[in-house]
Amino acid sequence: MEIGRDIENVEVSIFLREIDNGFKISLRSNEYVNVAEVCSIFGGGGHIRAAGCTIHFPLEITKEKIIERVKTFLKEE
Repeated sequence: MEIGRDIENVEVSIFLREIDNGFKISLRSNEYVNVAEVCSIFGGGGHIRAAGCTIHFPLEITKEKIIERVKTFLKEE
């Protein structure tokens, strides 16, 4: 999970793990994104730099929803 943050220019690392009725999502951030706030919309939480949530949708919808939410917190360069 932590390895994603080691990639140059990555602010948020997203890890999805399949469970029986959806996906457990783990988010990690490097500098400025509060991933606990990102996860809160899905009923999750955690810390500013490490948080998680569970999403009960198929894979493609899950990816779309979590990526869309993370993008709202990223700075434009």
